[in-house]
Amino acid sequence: MGKMKVKYVKPGMQLEQTIYQPGTDVCLLKAGTILSNRNLDQLKDIGVEFVDILDPNTMLITPIDKMEHSLVEDFTHVLREFSPLQAEANKNDHVVEVAKQLEQLVHKIARNEEVLKTLVELRIINKVRLYDHAIYTAVLSGLVAGCMKLPMEEMIVVLISALLHNMGIAEMPNLVRLDKRNDAEEKLWQEHPTYGYYFALQKNIPRVIASCIQSHHEKYNGSGYPKGISGDEIPLGARIIGVCERYAAAITYLDIPPYLAVEELYGASGMYYDPKVVETFVNNIPIYPLGVMVRLSTKEVGIVSNIRQNDGPRPLVKIYYNRVNRSVTEERIVDLGVERTIFIEEIL
Repeated sequence: MGKMKVKYVKPGMQLEQTIYQPGTDVCLLKAGTILSNRNLDQLKDIGVEFVDILDPNTMLITPIDKMEHSLVEDFTHVLREFSPLQAEANKNDHVVEVAKQLEQLVHKIARNEEVLKTLVELRIINKVRLYDHAIYTAVLSGLVAGCMKLPMEEMIVVLISALLHNMGIAEMPNLVRLDKRNDAEEKLWQEHPTYGYYFALQKNIPRVIASCIQSHHEKYNGSGYPKGISGDEIPLGARIIGVCERYAAAITYLDIPPYLAVEELYGASGMYYDPKVVETFVNNIPIYPLGVMVRLSTKEVGIVSNIRQNDGPRPLVKIYYNRVNRSVTEERIVDLGVERTIFIEEIL
């Protein structure tokens, strides 16, 4: 139909003519190939500038191709929510570097077809409670793993485990929307980590990842499931995911305010959750982003003006409106690290 510059070609378009290695007769892609992000990246890498497209107005993209793009896009969007590009909007400079690593790693993970297939299944079953939840959990888990200075290969294990941690629920989709379950439903629900473990092995996903999937509901004191293991018996990746998936669920679909979600983590630290993981989470993840408008427990309204001065979720808030919603006449900054009885009640 016509030549197109590679940079303008979109995934899902179909090749009209075979592409050969420049200067050779080595076939790179056959005519009729449905192009993916992976194909296009390879063509750009070897310097191919133009390709012949069968019909530039027709796209034959598959759900897997679509997920490859969506995973990178959705992951990056959520990553920016917790680690914005401006350095001062992060809790410290190390988080900025970790976020850069995660951006690179998600592109690598997005080439894993088994991961993509599973994410498509989760998205089809329940976008909010499974797919979106997986993205939030993976971003938070990746940030915590990086801030704990895990090696790159271990960060990849944590990221993939976090994305797939609920893959066992594919076998029990009717239970996904239930916040309360009867005894029989709860017994079945507690099997989803084990289902996920075996599903992962069947897909040739490494056992170290399968073990994290199996253990993400274990508790630090041994009261979790499915095995009731405790402390360091629980893989570190699963301990990280356990904290992050709980917080992700709280703020995405359980409608629990961030301050209460964090208080839950604090309160259960050392009992349900690894205290080192909780400490890393609260000291490196900005619960209240810089520049967001908030209402305090005093009913005053202001803007989060500094998230770096204090550890944990206790930023500085510059007050603009008093408790009866009138503009203040004198500048006032509330340091929540000092005013311990005041907390952020609502993000506006």
